[in-house]
Amino acid sequence: MKKIFIVAPYFPPSAMPPSQRVRLIVQHAASLGYYPTIFTVNSKYRDEIEDQWMIDLMGNNFRLVTVKALHQKYTRKINIGDVGLRMLPFLFFKLRKHAKKDKPDFILYSVPPWYILLIAPLIKKITGVPYGIDFIDPWVHDMDINETSTKKRLSYWISKKMEKIVCMHASIIYSVSEGINSNLIERYPELGNKVFIAVPYGAEQNDYDSIRHIIPTIKPDKIIIRYIGAIWYDCFEVLDGLMPALAAIARGLPVKVEFLGTSYAREEMSKPKMDKWISDNNMKEYTTENSLRVTYRRAVELTLQSDVLLLIGGMAPYYAASKLMGLLVSRKPFIAFVHEDSFPAKLLQEINFPYVVTYNNTEKRLPKKQVSILAEVIKKAISEKDYFTGVDLSHPTIKKNTAFGMTKTFLDPINKISA
Repeated sequence: MKKIFIVAPYFPPSAMPPSQRVRLIVQHAASLGYYPTIFTVNSKYRDEIEDQWMIDLMGNNFRLVTVKALHQKYTRKINIGDVGLRMLPFLFFKLRKHAKKDKPDFILYSVPPWYILLIAPLIKKITGVPYGIDFIDPWVHDMDINETSTKKRLSYWISKKMEKIVCMHASIIYSVSEGINSNLIERYPELGNKVFIAVPYGAEQNDYDSIRHIIPTIKPDKIIIRYIGAIWYDCFEVLDGLMPALAAIARGLPVKVEFLGTSYAREEMSKPKMDKWISDNNMKEYTTENSLRVTYRRAVELTLQSDVLLLIGGMAPYYAASKLMGLLVSRKPFIAFVHEDSFPAKLLQEINFPYVVTYNNTEKRLPKKQVSILAEVIKKAISEKDYFTGVDLSHPTIKKNTAFGMTKTFLDPINKISA
C-alpha cells in the first residue's frame, strides 16, 4: 500500500468544511491503495465546536500525528489567531522528521489556513517528496484599496509573494472549482504546464441513511425552510434576491424560515449576519437566525427534519458549495440560488434538478432581478415536498462526486507521479 501524508490543520473532531473534506478522503483512501497519515493540530489549539460523530464515521484506517501550536490565549494579545501560523514551526520539524523516516509517496496540503504552505517547498527540497495543494478557498483575494488594517495588508503581501512560489514547486494543484484554477493560471501564466484538477466537495450517503430512521419526526404547524451554513460578504447581493422571494412566499403560506451557523467566528465573537435583510423585508415574525455553527451531526439531523432547504452561492463563479452533495444524498427538496457559471449550477442542470434559479453579474440578471422567478420555484418546491424522492444517485455525475468518487479523483493522478 502506498503512503500519503495529509497536512490538515482542521480535522475531526473539528466540524469546519476543510475537516469534512479531509475526513472523506481518509475514509476511502485505503480502499484505493493509499494509507494516510494526517498531520493536524491538537484540538485544544482550535476555537470551534467539536463533533465526535465525525470521528466515529471516519473509521480507523489511518495514522494521526498531532502537532503543537502557540496557544491562542497568548497570541491573541499580539493579534495573531491564524492556526496555520501558530502551528507552523512545530509542523515543519515534525513533518520533516516523519517524511525522512517513512518516505511517503506524496504530501497533500489542505488549505486554508494558507500559512502552512510556506514550508511546502522547503520540505520537498529536504526530503524529495512531491506535494500537492488543495485550495478549498483562494489564497489571494482582491483587497479593498481603502483597507487600512496593517495585519490584512501584511497578510495580502505575503500571499502575493508566496502563492506563485509554492504553486511552482507543487506537482499537482487541486481546488474545489475550475474557477480557482483558472484564476491561478491567469495570475501566473508560468503555471500553465502544471497539473490542475478541480475536485468539488463530495458527500457520504451513509451519513444520512445511518441516522434517518432514528431521528424523531416533527410535524410543526408551519412549513420549515432552513439554510444551514455560513453567510459571507460575497453572498450579500444574493440575499437581496433571496429574502424578498421568501417574504413573498410568507404572504401566502405559513412558513418558518431559519438560518443556522451563519458565522465562522468562535462563540464569543459570533454575531448575526441577517438582521438587515430580515428587517428590510419585514420578516421578523417568522424568521430566526442562530449564527453559531452547529456540529455536522446536528446539521444532518436538521436537514432531515426540514421541509425545504436552501442552497445559495456568491457573486464569484468559483464558489463550489460544500453543502451541495450533502443535500443531494439527503434526498430532501432544496432550492439552489447560484451563479450560472458555478459548479453547483452546472451539475444541477446536468441532472435536471427541478428547483434551480441562476443569476450572473450583468444588470439584467443580478439576484435582485430574479425575485419573482425564485418565489415561484420556492412555491413549487413547497407544493411538491411530500412527494419529492430525490435525484437518481446512480447518475454518473453524482457518483463521480460522492465521497468515494472525490477521493479517487484526488488519488488517481498521484499514482502517475509515484509509479
